[in-house]
Amino acid sequence: MVINEPITKVNLERITNAIFAFTMTLLARDIVTPDQYANISSITMEEFFTDTLFSIFDFLGVFILLAMFWMLFFQMFHRMKTYDYHFLHIHMLALMTIVLIPFSSSFSNLVDNNYIFADFFFQINYFLLGIILVYLWNYARSRPSLLDKSLTFSEARLLMNKCLVPPFVAIIGIVCVAANLKYMDLLYFLPFIILGIFFRDPSDKPAKNL
Repeated sequence: MVINEPITKVNLERITNAIFAFTMTLLARDIVTPDQYANISSITMEEFFTDTLFSIFDFLGVFILLAMFWMLFFQMFHRMKTYDYHFLHIHMLALMTIVLIPFSSSFSNLVDNNYIFADFFFQINYFLLGIILVYLWNYARSRPSLLDKSLTFSEARLLMNKCLVPPFVAIIGIVCVAANLKYMDLLYFLPFIILGIFFRDPSDKPAKNL
């Protein structure tokens, strides 16, 4: 059943924006600041690089992951004219998963590296959010009454391919955690590289000179 007032598509977009804004801001709490060191006067250069700078790098990495999900969610909204109760309920589950991202990422950073279950927690959180995104768009595109009439089949398929990238990268992350591989923070940037190279919207490509 399509939802009417007062829960409009605009209201859903607003709460989604608010959740993303709140969650992205919350990430800054995990940056290691000088007052968190036991003795500020004895901080070594190695401690600064391994703690503060690495925590800033983690902040940037998780921030751009959330930015990627924000863009994909709103690319989906842009192609929809309305939604139904099932879509609303699953989307609320997605928002809950988004709010967990700062906790799962900070949990992964705080515990000792020997406890890989903490890294699994973040990657599984990441994977679940990606799967929910895929499900939402697959559900929406299978119901023409929810979609904008101008949406073409190729546009719908392209967006689905984009939505498949985050869970695919999360699976790679889970495998890397299981293998106890190093430099996993580089995976933060992998979705953007894949999306930028393989899944560019044809309308984004510059026109050729005639």
